[in-house]
Amino acid sequence: MSPADRSALRSSPTSRRLSSAECRAWLRKRSQGRLGHLTGRGPRSTVVGYAATDDQVVFRVPEYNEICQYAPGRTITLSVDCGGAGTHSRTEVVVTGVGHAPERQEDLADAVDLLEEWPSSVSTHLICLDLAVIEGDTVFDDES
Repeated sequence: MSPADRSALRSSPTSRRLSSAECRAWLRKRSQGRLGHLTGRGPRSTVVGYAATDDQVVFRVPEYNEICQYAPGRTITLSVDCGGAGTHSRTEVVVTGVGHAPERQEDLADAVDLLEEWPSSVSTHLICLDLAVIEGDTVFDDES
């Protein structure tokens, strides 16, 4: 085997699929991701803060954000990823489902730990995404 072949083998990543329980636990340890949704002008992706409960992810967004218009009742995707140079790995968890607005926004807002605060002059809404379809992978660089 040539040095180039050995180098190619050494640098090819391997991956491990995360279980649903691992994905949920991993999401609860983080608080920011990319929310993908479709608008009248095409696909959009917005960085959002979130809080994860046992059965859903909750976002607080300002009323003027187009997510408030396009997410409820439509398919949305939350993608959360994280990697570290010291670990030579990258984990991504993706939640896909239909966004919805909770009936009792004030009660839910009090029950979850949303780190992002908005000024009192900015009207906000909560958007929820059930954790029904959740997938995750950790990709390891063989050099670790």
